[in-house]
Amino acid sequence: MNIKINAEKRELGKRSNLTELRKEGFIPGIIYGAGQEGIKIAFNARDYTREYKKSIGAVAFFDITIDGKTYKTFIKEKQIHPLTREIVHIDFLELHKGKPITIDVPINFTGEALGTKEGGVFEIIHRVIQVTCLPKDIPDEISFDISSMNIGDSIHVSDLNVSEDMNIELTDEITIAILNVPKLAGEPEEEEEVEGFEGTEKVEGEESDKATEEKSPEKDSK
Repeated sequence: MNIKINAEKRELGKRSNLTELRKEGFIPGIIYGAGQEGIKIAFNARDYTREYKKSIGAVAFFDITIDGKTYKTFIKEKQIHPLTREIVHIDFLELHKGKPITIDVPINFTGEALGTKEGGVFEIIHRVIQVTCLPKDIPDEISFDISSMNIGDSIHVSDLNVSEDMNIELTDEITIAILNVPKLAGEPEEEEEVEGFEGTEKVEGEESDKATEEKSPEKDSK
């Protein structure tokens, strides 16, 4: 999905200047790949949020127009305030024809597992996976039909149907989802360790919000 954003160039300033920008309803950001130091920008937070909501659950690209010139980009990193949950800064990476990029692609689980009729609980470990490929080969999502799953069955990276043009960053053995045995009433919950890295939420192309939101909200050295 392509999202169009109008932005203005901004000068590298003090943290107080960035705070004022945010108070005025703007989000500071930077476009990498457009130049050696990147292009520092600011754009309307309300307009961005309205358009971004349309892309939730799909891979999104951003056409950012500055002074009449449009840059095709995707989100590389997004910083979120830990208390207000507001976006305080976004790093965009410019797309270049013929150059591979690494981006997060959502997994869409379809159907109803057979084991749920027996009380099984379908648990998702990874809702997105990181892939590297050319921009033209990026799918909107990766679908997986869970209809034939029984209690105890699990889905691994190797089970996903992906194009040979895409390189998945996770190893084949990592668990994507599992249909667990139903818990009996009063049964204490046990923590189960699933092979793979800690789950993180990512936003379209998005890098993990949880992995970046702990950063200082005033970081904008860019």
